[in-house]
Order: sequence, then C-alpha cells, then structure tokens
Amino acid sequence: MHLVDKKTLLEVAHVSAKGGSMRITIPKKISKLLDLKDTDMVGFYEYAGMIVIGRLK
Repeated sequence: MHLVDKKTLLEVAHVSAKGGSMRITIPKKISKLLDLKDTDMVGFYEYAGMIVIGRLK
C-alpha cells in the first residue's frame, strides 16, 4: 500500500485572503502534532499528487 492509500483527515482549516496571498490558520491539534512554536517555519512539499506540510528545522 502507498501513503496515498492511507489518507486520514486530521483537521480542517478555512482559507482567507490577505493582500495578494491566501492565508490559513494551522489548527491547534496539527500544531501540537508538528511541535510548532511561535517562531518556527513550515515547508510545503509536493508528494504523490498531494501537498504535505512539515516543520523546518
């Protein structure tokens, strides 16, 4: 089985416009799973036709 065969929805976030960009707020549950702190940066990766978010170290 591939990773894409085992998708589990963890949380939902709304998208809003901010100037010429789009903004999402990372839900608390996800920020805890990623161990995000106030000054951390996240990266967006393309994998098997999906976009994956991860904390940059």
